[in-house]
Amino acid sequence: MTNFNVSQLTSWGQRLFNGANGIGETAKEATVYSGVTPSPSPSASPSSSPSPSPSASPSPSPSPSASPTGGGRACSASYTVVGQWQGGFQGEVTVAAGGAPIGGWTVKWTYADGQTVTQSWNATITSSGSSVTAKNVSYNGDLGAGASTTFGFLGSRNGPDGANGTPSLSCTAA
Repeated sequence: MTNFNVSQLTSWGQRLFNGANGIGETAKEATVYSGVTPSPSPSASPSSSPSPSPSASPSPSPSPSASPTGGGRACSASYTVVGQWQGGFQGEVTVAAGGAPIGGWTVKWTYADGQTVTQSWNATITSSGSSVTAKNVSYNGDLGAGASTTFGFLGSRNGPDGANGTPSLSCTAA
């Protein structure tokens, strides 16, 4: 867009930009990818030489614990109960590749409170008693270094509403 002039807005534009909860009231300056807040505009006073701008370097984020496998490939998995109701629950597992790309993953866990998986999406899940194994499907097994994918499932449980403990997961990369 060129030649935009905020002082020449239509009545609709005035409401959109300056009205209650309008863009002027709610907008914040965006940061791009690096998470670094942009420097303020330079002051009107000239300087004898340009001052260097600091370069943004991403700060390292903590990585989840990984289960190393052959070839330096590793993955980790985290379990979340998304919702629960009398006799059932919805779970979600996020699988993340370690520092090298992986060509597939398998996540295993064992329930301690009588839960069973009844339906899943974005993974092929098999179970035997309280032991559960989830394997990637064709479209989410290849993960680049540090990339992640999520799969979900519905489960049943025999215990009271509060008994839905979080199991320990192991992740094996292919």
